[in-house]
Amino acid sequence: MAYIGYLALLLALLASAYCAMASTWGAYTGRQKWVERGENALLVGSAAIFLATAILLHLLLSRDFQVQYVYAHTSSYQPTLYVFSALWAGQEGSFLLWALLYSAVVAIVVRQRRHLPNGLWPHMLTIFAVIHFFFALLLVTVQNPFLLYPVRPMEGAGILPALENPGMVIHPPVLFLGYAVYSVPFAFTMAGLITGQVQPTGLSWLRRWSLMAWLFLGLGILIGAWWAYVELGWGGYWAWDPVESASLIPWLTGTAYLHLLLAQERQAIFKRWTATLAIATFLLCFFGTLVTRGGIIVSDLHGFAQSTQPIAYYLIGFILVVAALSVALLYLRRDLPRDEQEIEPLSRESSLLITNLLFVGLGIAVLLGIVFPHISQIVWGIRIFLDSSFYNRVFAPLACGLILLLGICPLLGWRKSSPQKLLLRLRIPIASAFALGVLLFALGIRHLYALFSFALIAFAASTILGELVHAFATRSRLHAESLFTAIASSHRSNRRRYGARLVHLAILLIAMGVIGSSLYKTETSVSLARGETATIQNYTLCYEGMEVIPEAGRQRHIATLAVYRGSSYIGTLKPEKNWYWNIANYLTEVAIRTTLVDDLYVALDWPEENGRATFRIYVYSLVIWIWIGGGLLLLGTLIALWPGADRTSETI
Repeated sequence: MAYIGYLALLLALLASAYCAMASTWGAYTGRQKWVERGENALLVGSAAIFLATAILLHLLLSRDFQVQYVYAHTSSYQPTLYVFSALWAGQEGSFLLWALLYSAVVAIVVRQRRHLPNGLWPHMLTIFAVIHFFFALLLVTVQNPFLLYPVRPMEGAGILPALENPGMVIHPPVLFLGYAVYSVPFAFTMAGLITGQVQPTGLSWLRRWSLMAWLFLGLGILIGAWWAYVELGWGGYWAWDPVESASLIPWLTGTAYLHLLLAQERQAIFKRWTATLAIATFLLCFFGTLVTRGGIIVSDLHGFAQSTQPIAYYLIGFILVVAALSVALLYLRRDLPRDEQEIEPLSRESSLLITNLLFVGLGIAVLLGIVFPHISQIVWGIRIFLDSSFYNRVFAPLACGLILLLGICPLLGWRKSSPQKLLLRLRIPIASAFALGVLLFALGIRHLYALFSFALIAFAASTILGELVHAFATRSRLHAESLFTAIASSHRSNRRRYGARLVHLAILLIAMGVIGSSLYKTETSVSLARGETATIQNYTLCYEGMEVIPEAGRQRHIATLAVYRGSSYIGTLKPEKNWYWNIANYLTEVAIRTTLVDDLYVALDWPEENGRATFRIYVYSLVIWIWIGGGLLLLGTLIALWPGADRTSETI
């Protein structure tokens, strides 16, 4: 079976190469038959990737330990769910997963090609084929998942215990799906530059694909943060680890791209900015993979490679070649018509431009934090790592600026706005921000950054909610409808607009959770004998005992802590510290009690020694609002993607 899987990868390589040549010939000769042959070849290559993936999954589920990848990532005692997720637990499987998702995306685009402008599709097909060829080349050379041992081992090494988590099942596929979908706006943009169609039709089609890419990548990042929070036991969801940060960069530039794409669709502006961001976001997806898988960056939390791997040279070469071709195309098309209108200082266009610059600035800051150790090594001969304080100093003012714009932009009109009308409409948001600031101060909040940040969030939220209430009330009055009917009718007639508003509210909820959990956290480390208690904030924890349970592959040490608020019993937490035989080490399983106000987070630092157990205890404020915001983000994006009666109305 392994040989058949490898032959399928070779078929994918040959089919994508043929597609690239056939579609290129068809584009420059105008012979449609060659384009159709290229389409068929690309579909054959995609089917070959599907076949290779199915074969590897069969080898994993059957525990064929003679296959090196299966041996490294499965064992006979491993739960079936994590045998399935072992498909993407290693480097080779991860690239096969990315290739699989990319193949699915390409197959869908082939079916939707009728929505594309005339003359654009053959060039897009060539670009898709080249990317497909690159994935297949990696899989048949340096990332072959079908290598065999001379003899079949009796048992496999098993997946890393930290990967036996639902986050492992969900996080990588969702993240890689975001990476895969970003190839669509890239191919569309490059084909537009090749043909000179910088402002082609089909932007509504492109917007939907871009929104899907943004959604999947954003959800992948949030799921990864949740996974780190509940699994690693270091008491946080984000540590500015290079691998975490690498996936954030294309999301930031993708957010800027999406906003400018919407403006381009409506006002025919920012064409060059939009094209540049589409290319940059695609390349940054591969840069994130280089950081994660290439061993260029040494990561504390993600350890796929600790030295430069051969895959790094392939990725670097691909990034440099694509970047050079993109810059050349942008230069050759520098004489294309510029924006059709001048941008007024007080307008929605200008606020979008500033928003774009802030998002790009955040992305550049994160990129600098990742590569700075290498820059310092070259310039000064020593590696200097930028810690979280650097990111916090850069992110705080830029993020505040984005929240401020989130409250102002919906009140601005296209082309030009009246300062007097703007100030009039800002009265309620400003009053809301001031009122919340006073209330928080009265409740004992004295941290100036917290007061300012939460007031800004109230300012932006009141703008968004006020606009929604005004729209629903106006429709209810004009159409003599109940408020509920008016809300439902408004959403049906303009899903893009109201979905976008929900997404903006979701971003504010996530920001609220990040600010609260960052500024208001308490932690302590205690050693307790059975019957002893520890107090943190308004929680009291009583250590009741330790249970040791031997299982296949591990030995579980489960502590039981009774939790009290004052003298009232409110629940039990059971953190674990488990010994895993395959890595000869302990791993932590945290216990968390979540409310809308805070999280009580307990990690068993060390099982009992001399009758005492050591615990790390944290209290984080407002963490749950990050995950609630993620759910609202998904809902709002799905509403915006769902076809509505009015597909041309503004959504920003």
